[in-house]
Amino acid sequence: MKLAKSIAVGTLLLGLVGTVFAEGGHERVINFNENFRAEQARLWNDDSSDQKKQQIAQENQKESTDDKKQADN
Repeated sequence: MKLAKSIAVGTLLLGLVGTVFAEGGHERVINFNENFRAEQARLWNDDSSDQKKQQIAQENQKESTDDKKQADN
């Protein structure tokens, strides 16, 4: 019976740890995709307005990460 309880508790803990690591994953994927597309547009387009958009996006990203760091503290 101890073995069954140990396996059940281990499975439960493993499931909880997995959800902690997955937290915020969707936002990171969206952020990565936006940055990737902006970077590709900057590299492959000659339009200077796209470069300005990329700079603004990077500044917004820096601000959001700074805000998250301050919220964590």
